[in-house]
Amino acid sequence: MIYNGMTFFLKNPSWLIRKEWSRLKTRRYVYQPIANINYNISNRYSVFESINIDETTSSLKSQGFTLDLNLPQTVTQEIKDFAMRVPCSSNQTTHHHYYTTNKKETNTHLQKALNNRGIYDDAALHCPAIKTLENDSNLLQIAANYLKTESVYTESQLWWSFAVESTVYERRRAVQMFRQELKDARCLKFVFYLTDVDLCSNPHVCVRGSHVKKKLSHRFASKACSTQEITDYYGYNNIVPICGKAGFGFVEDGRCFHKLISPSSNDRLTLEIKFVAKS
Repeated sequence: MIYNGMTFFLKNPSWLIRKEWSRLKTRRYVYQPIANINYNISNRYSVFESINIDETTSSLKSQGFTLDLNLPQTVTQEIKDFAMRVPCSSNQTTHHHYYTTNKKETNTHLQKALNNRGIYDDAALHCPAIKTLENDSNLLQIAANYLKTESVYTESQLWWSFAVESTVYERRRAVQMFRQELKDARCLKFVFYLTDVDLCSNPHVCVRGSHVKKKLSHRFASKACSTQEITDYYGYNNIVPICGKAGFGFVEDGRCFHKLISPSSNDRLTLEIKFVAKS
């Protein structure tokens, strides 16, 4: 593990310097006391009227993620309706767009599965509900309080994860590795389920405490980690599958180890909105 990390460092010394500088700044904001400070947030509108910003920030600092950031039903339905009437594309065939109601016919036409994903190009430009969330004052405030500086929206993603029939062997092979955000160490991701997600839907999985507690090889290498490696270091009880009804949302520190695999029963529609510390 350490050898692979040091090899990466020797080949990419500038990457390590940037990463460690970011970690120093990260420690500074993680251990500062929580304060509800307004960082030039001019927009005061939020769809999350009942959220406790201080409690959300505190949970983020201790766990690396926090739950129960629920969308109003009207917003959830508006985004889902958008996804049903607008074509999406596979990340393997970005030139071919299709409607989710026709995905079986599309797979037959292409003579291969569409990698089990349906991605919407520039969804925020065409869906007012997503655009509203990008400028939501409470989301901006949570990001600013947690990062201890003014935060800015960087990107949003809306995608389907399609359930496929598979054998036990195929499902085991498809299990994804745990990953962490390396490009933007100081970032927050707000994730919302637009469909019901239970344990049979292979939900998003986060590793509690992994945003600050990392072994040496995790700090110096960009590689993904197996479930066994994560379990051995963090413990099984800290691997948390996140389930919820349509509209359920959560916030995740980008440094937190996580994984998201394709569902085995029901299709899953997910929205992710990312904020970073303003440079």
